[in-house]
Amino acid sequence: MANREYRPTVSQLRTFVTIAENGHFGTAAHRLGISQPSLSQALAALEQGLGVQLIERSTRRVIVTPVGTALLPYAQATLDSLDAFVSHARGVRGGLAGPMNLGMIPTIAPFLLPDLLR
Repeated sequence: MANREYRPTVSQLRTFVTIAENGHFGTAAHRLGISQPSLSQALAALEQGLGVQLIERSTRRVIVTPVGTALLPYAQATLDSLDAFVSHARGVRGGLAGPMNLGMIPTIAPFLLPDLLR
């Protein structure tokens, strides 16, 4: 039974998204820099708090359940919003932060990019 007052933590959402993207607990744990038991505990706490099974575990593979598939875009959007929030907060401090796109025609790129990227 789901707790009506439950709110998932950022690490629980990040755990769910990383497992779903990688399809493997070991790979997800490595990418997050945590142990596999910690990863499993975070996912179990998220599932218990929500009262739904997000990931179906088997000995060979990880399958995102239909409920997990429906909730995955919301978890990803939440994490993207959090990253944007942090990025904007850093930008307000006065420094430039965030992704930068650089366009260059291919005829001059080999001559300019090596010095520019150093």
